[in-house]
Amino acid sequence: MKQMISTRGVSSLLQQIAYNFFPVLLCGAVSQAASADDTIYLEQGWDHQTRQQLSFTSFGSRFIPYDWFLALEQPDSSIAFRDNNHMAALGFVTTAADEYNPDGLPVGLVRDADKKNGDYLGLTCAACHTGQVRINGKRIRIDGGQALIDYTQFEQKVLAALKATLGDSDKFLRFSAPLIAADKTLTEDAVATQIQTRIEELEKHYAVNASEVAYGHGRLDAFGQIFNAIAVEALNLPQNVHAPDAPTSYPVLWDASHLDVVQWNASAPNKEPGPLFQNAITALAVYGTVTVPKNKLTYQSSIRINNLGVIQKDFYQLVAPQWPVAIAGELNTEKMADGKKLYEQHCVQCHSIPDPTDKTRKLQAVLVPYQQVGTDPLMVENFINRKVKSGVLEGDKAMVLFGDKLPAETTPLDLVTHVATGALLNQPWQTIKAIVTEYRSNDDPPTQTVFNSYKARPINGVWASAPYLHNGSVPSIYDLLLPANERPVTFYVGNIDLDLVKVGHVYSEAPDTSFFDARQRGNSNAGHEYGTNLSDEQRWALVEYVKSL
Repeated sequence: MKQMISTRGVSSLLQQIAYNFFPVLLCGAVSQAASADDTIYLEQGWDHQTRQQLSFTSFGSRFIPYDWFLALEQPDSSIAFRDNNHMAALGFVTTAADEYNPDGLPVGLVRDADKKNGDYLGLTCAACHTGQVRINGKRIRIDGGQALIDYTQFEQKVLAALKATLGDSDKFLRFSAPLIAADKTLTEDAVATQIQTRIEELEKHYAVNASEVAYGHGRLDAFGQIFNAIAVEALNLPQNVHAPDAPTSYPVLWDASHLDVVQWNASAPNKEPGPLFQNAITALAVYGTVTVPKNKLTYQSSIRINNLGVIQKDFYQLVAPQWPVAIAGELNTEKMADGKKLYEQHCVQCHSIPDPTDKTRKLQAVLVPYQQVGTDPLMVENFINRKVKSGVLEGDKAMVLFGDKLPAETTPLDLVTHVATGALLNQPWQTIKAIVTEYRSNDDPPTQTVFNSYKARPINGVWASAPYLHNGSVPSIYDLLLPANERPVTFYVGNIDLDLVKVGHVYSEAPDTSFFDARQRGNSNAGHEYGTNLSDEQRWALVEYVKSL
């Protein structure tokens, strides 16, 4: 749920808003049995009900009408778009139908009920934050893990399918028939007009977010698209467009709710009500809707604020997956002992080891200036350097009810925070309830005036979160321990088979994978050269220990 954003600088102001409106150690265990779809679940602190509710709870995302998605066919065939093979090729985690997911949608796609305008298909937190690996032919769910969905390809395939529906009379009849049967007021002409309208809306949205840098499986420039969603689309200011060309991996969410800051560049304070703001902004960016008229204090939106509180509360219970010994094999205790010593020498200063049995653990991320860590700088530089026009918000208070007035030109973060505040204040009772529901006591964020660092988080469960570095530029843990000039320059992403030796997904070419080239803008695999002077024997010992975290 942390493909989201807020700002440390306004953390205390966010708290004022909230207050003004409101006076076992798991040891790699595997759950009892594989599910009906043969997926194996590890013990990560969630029961089946919690997992399914989080997978299929809407936060207010509205992509296309829900009945359209059920009827939509793939662009070049009559096979349903939502066919599991097709969705799996796009990187989604497919699953069986049950009471929480009656139509058998992939994890992270959900029906968002709307009595006035009809139900919509939306995305949920789980779309980007549910991983899976395959070990010895067995598919293992990683709750809160790093997804491998190809977000852009999914969007483009839906657009292509809608265009194909209009361009093929037989396909159109198959699509429109169930819609007209369910709503006798509809006609074929009306359906065609609605499709054409949505095509034009999607084309405009995709043009705003066009980027020469391919995202591929498992990456998204969340900040870039969030900023465009508000500074360009919500405010209708096309001059504010900036290519979202710094894609990052979807971060894992175990322990995220316990950290003092989140986001790759540590830009989001995690002390309440910061998490609610972060999640509300995500909802707006992922096909949420918001209206921002001039001279209004609050803004109508599609955000499901009550749901955000429940989602955040449940993520607080999530713990990292332990190495599944029963499936992946025992770890070498002698190598682990040697690796533990090396970890204490080279790694633990930045990557602490939390205690998952401490349910109220408070974790602090280590912030490393991006020039010092040496990894690709584009994500940070886009964040700190971009300026936008304020449009109708010029002169409004930064936090709606208080704060400095927004100047004619400001940062996109200021606009995003302002709009999220207005959307939450539009539903004050739901906002209060959500804060009470999700409230946990985290540490204050560190003082920092600019967001020029990358965050070093605890790396427990790192075996299940390849590829590595913030931009997904290194395919395995072993490769990360090599000097940068010896790391793979090109590889393929999307294969869920786990390399049990190097630890990462198998990255050779295979069907339905994406080609990654570290020489492209924003894709550098340089930096993070810590412990890279180790001998090969020491590297393998460190890899063995890291598996156990």
